[in-house]
Amino acid sequence: MQVENKSHNTTEKPLLGFDKFLMMALLKEGPLNLWILMEKSMLFISLIWYLQLPEKDHNFVERLFFTISELRSRIEDGKSDRSIHGTEAELNKLVEKGLVKLNQDNKYELTEEGHKEAVKFEEVMVKKASHLDSELNPSATAKNTTFLDAFLAVLKLGSGLVSGSVGLIADGTDATMDTVEAVLVWLGIKYHKENLSTFLVIFGLFIASITVGYDSVIHILASLAGNAEPITLPYLVIVVEMIAILAAVFLFYYQRFVGKISNSLTLISQSVDSKNHIYIGLSVIAGAIFAINGIYFVDAVIGLVIAGGIFIDALGLLREAISAQKGEQENYSMKYKLPMEVCWEENKLIAFRNWILYILWGESPKGRLEIITSLHKTFHPDNYIPVLSELKATCNEAYDFKGKFEILIRPLKDDEFIVEEVEQYHLTEKGGEHLKHFITNFQYYDVHRSDRILLAMARDEHID
Repeated sequence: MQVENKSHNTTEKPLLGFDKFLMMALLKEGPLNLWILMEKSMLFISLIWYLQLPEKDHNFVERLFFTISELRSRIEDGKSDRSIHGTEAELNKLVEKGLVKLNQDNKYELTEEGHKEAVKFEEVMVKKASHLDSELNPSATAKNTTFLDAFLAVLKLGSGLVSGSVGLIADGTDATMDTVEAVLVWLGIKYHKENLSTFLVIFGLFIASITVGYDSVIHILASLAGNAEPITLPYLVIVVEMIAILAAVFLFYYQRFVGKISNSLTLISQSVDSKNHIYIGLSVIAGAIFAINGIYFVDAVIGLVIAGGIFIDALGLLREAISAQKGEQENYSMKYKLPMEVCWEENKLIAFRNWILYILWGESPKGRLEIITSLHKTFHPDNYIPVLSELKATCNEAYDFKGKFEILIRPLKDDEFIVEEVEQYHLTEKGGEHLKHFITNFQYYDVHRSDRILLAMARDEHID
């Protein structure tokens, strides 16, 4: 039985992700047969959580995230000739290139030239993983935040002045404050004055709320007096804020993740500010849409509401900072969760269930003990999965497959993907089609920089 995602595209593609993946597996574990290499391929695509097919119980935001992630991957990979042709087809190409050969035991192994190339691939991936770890620390996060905030401040203020949008100008003013704060936070973390940095961020939030609120009140009064200046370029406002929202979403996840794993209230405070900018951006866009229809005061009213929200967030963070200053230890990793954390945990279960379908596909029925044994062996923390192991994005802890077997198997039975007959589990036709659909969804496989960041964010460990 072979689980292949074949493509009819005959264009020869260069060595990209999947070729490197197979060669790294052969380098790490020596000669392997086709079956084991196919198993590793299945594990690889099952653990790429952000390209999963959205589940019916995922909320709208999560479903939107999955859709955007898939589109991003398609755009980054570009042409369809970069799609996976299937494990066996890729191995055959490597054989043709003289990088891999089939030995007398019917196992694939690296040639002398292939070994040299595989070593290069591994060194590059280890280097990239190390570089990624260096970016997932408080100091690097503060530095990257500074540069992005500066860019957003210039973009928003310039566009706000040109368009006449009070909301965008207020947002740009806040972004300028964020840039100043980000510089101070970066210096504070670098010179081990993080408590001072935290209070500076919170102080900046209070200033921003007062500034935005003041500007909004002035504009509301001008609107009531009939002296308000309309937004002259509402479509420019919408485009700029859409860019800003994407940046704010990235910063929120980035700051919150690093702040959570490093227990840094400073970065968590910055993530709260980034979250505010998501709402600010959406609100400014709403104001611009109203302006297109001749209603101009909404922009200012929205700014006033945003000011109130920022002020409330600042108060909450101030209480946290005072408690920390008194020496009261808080576990911020539990209190400030990322929205996708539940989804990450659910993906592990999806990967486990996909594996159950996979081992039943084209095979004889299997009993409970056989399935549990296979799951334990496959998802053991020591099982090497190229790329994912280097990025520490595999299952880091042993799962209680025996104790939680019913939790895993029940959805598969409810969806009629498998049936149980005389203590044996059989794959249904519907289950086979589901697995084929799942595999076909992963046509774009190269691991880009953005992929590495997304995979790293699913780690359940502390990074120093």
